[in-house]
Formats: sequence, structure tokens, C-alpha cells
Amino acid sequence: MATVTALMTTYNASRWVGASIASVLSQTYEDFELLIIDDGSSDNTTDVINSFDDARIKLVANSQNKGVGYCLNQALSLVNTPYIAKVDADDISSSTRFQEQLNYLEEGGFDLVKCFLSYFPDNEKVRDSARFKQFKVKKEGLLNSVSEPSAIQKTLLDWPCFPHTTYFAKTTSLQNVGYPCLRMFEDYVLFLRLLNAKAKFGCVEKVLVNMRVSDSSTTASLSARDLEHGLSLVVEEKWVRLSHCISGKSLFVFGTGQMAKAFARIMVHRGITVKAFVETSPTQDIVTDNGTKTPVISLANYMAVSQAALVVAAQPVREELTELLESENLHNGQDFLILA
Repeated sequence: MATVTALMTTYNASRWVGASIASVLSQTYEDFELLIIDDGSSDNTTDVINSFDDARIKLVANSQNKGVGYCLNQALSLVNTPYIAKVDADDISSSTRFQEQLNYLEEGGFDLVKCFLSYFPDNEKVRDSARFKQFKVKKEGLLNSVSEPSAIQKTLLDWPCFPHTTYFAKTTSLQNVGYPCLRMFEDYVLFLRLLNAKAKFGCVEKVLVNMRVSDSSTTASLSARDLEHGLSLVVEEKWVRLSHCISGKSLFVFGTGQMAKAFARIMVHRGITVKAFVETSPTQDIVTDNGTKTPVISLANYMAVSQAALVVAAQPVREELTELLESENLHNGQDFLILA
């Protein structure tokens, strides 16, 4: 039996999966198997996988598309090695990744460890895009800045600072909590479950994974129902902190996008109504969603409201907004809460 299972799920990834597999097979630590669950691909992804002649590769090809969370949970039920290294079908692992993360995890007694990452563009068009520049200039540094175990534990309460594709973990720690069967937020819910189970997180402070930025996004093709389903489980895992924050107060939501609207619907299901959406400089007066009309107010007007709680459901501005709110003597988890 191998020591490590490199875990990959694929869906229409024929353009990239070969390079990802090659990076796994070139690991200096060789005592591993590569378990791939294909989620009903309609392209030639499985043909590319089968073109590799290596006994360590084990492919399970599902006939129907079940979603990434379903496939990851399926994979966990098939793993019988002590450790799991998560590998995405479009990312590249450094040749020393498994060895370095295994050593660090065992020496520190961690349940799972991440590593630093570096974004790279899929093509020249992506390289020149605003999306890639935002990932490379801002997101990469932000993710890599959260590296101390205590900082990881604290930051995970707010947002997923632990890139899914970079983790190396004890198999039992993952199997004890399991993945949710979601198409979105499956990784963050897993980490929140681990956090609530008192798992110990760490980080190898070295770039061991190169993450591809392409001109397409899987999450962009998901439905509002997928978003709401995933977000509802995030709310469930955060409910103790969230209910403490909003108890006895009027609820406001920063943001007017799909996440903010989905959160408002989730709260209605829980018998709580969002009083208003909040924007720094509103461009609209009312947000209509499923026949429900909710006013939009400015952040300045919100700050004048007493007995109010703010849930931040706008990812691009969460760091700047947190800094601003804290400068006004508002406290994270007490006066406001970051959703994801």
C-alpha cells in the first residue's frame, strides 16, 4: 500500500490534465498513487488520462456529472493511504511538493498543511487580462501572507485563505468530517468543518503549486441554486458566530451581487429579513430578487444606524472594508461578519 494518495477530480479538462498528471508523476517522493475521479466529462479527458502508462494511476470514470463535492466525497471513500495530497486538473505541482509537505506535516503534528502558490496565465490573452492581474498582484500575495498556524485558524473563520489545490492532509482527518456534496463552496465548507473539529492547520512557506488562470471559470457557469445551496452550508457552519453577531440587531448586507442576494434568501428561510443592502456609493435604490424588493443604502448611512449588524458578502472589497470598519471601532464577529 502506498503512503500518499494524490487526489484529482476532472471534468472536461483535456486541455490541461496531461501537464498536471506529469507534474505528479515527476515527484521526488515516489510512494504514492494517483486517484482520479472523472465527473462525466464529455470531451476526451479520460483518453488523455489513459494515455499515461503508470500503474500508480487509478481512474474512476463516472457516467454522469454529479458535481465536484460528490466526486471528492466518493474519492475519500476509496482512499486507504495515511495521507492525501490534493491536486487540481489544471495546476502544476513542484517536483518536491509531496516530500516537503509530508515532512512538514509530520514534524509539526498538523492535520493538514498548505503551501505558497504562484498564479500563471493559460495564454497571452489571459496574461493581459484584468482578471489575471488581479489574481497575480493582489490575490496571490494575500493568500501567501496567511501562513502562521494561528493566523490560518483565525482567518479561516472569515474567508478561505487555504487554497484547496495546495493541501496535504491526514486521510483520517478528512474522512472524519467529509466533503459536502456541493458544486460550489465544497472546499470552504470542508475547511470550516475541520476548523470546528479542532484540526491543526499549517503552511510550508514555499511555492510548491503553480495555479493556472484560464479565460473560463467553472463557478461562472454554476446556477443561482448551486450558489445558494453552497452558501447555505457556509452559513450553517458559521451559524454560532453569525447568530451572536446579529442577535437583537437589524441585519444589513454589504454588497448587491449574487452572493448578497443568495444570503438574503437563506436568511428569509431562517425567518430573518435583511433590512437593507449596503454599498460604498450605491448606484441603485432598490434590489429586486424573486419578487422581493430591498432598499440599498450608503455605507455612511449605515454607520449612522444604531443596533445594526453588517454581513459582508462582497469578496473583492472584504479586506479594505474590514480595515475601514475596524478603524471605526467596530469588531469582527460582534458588529460585523465576513461571509466568505
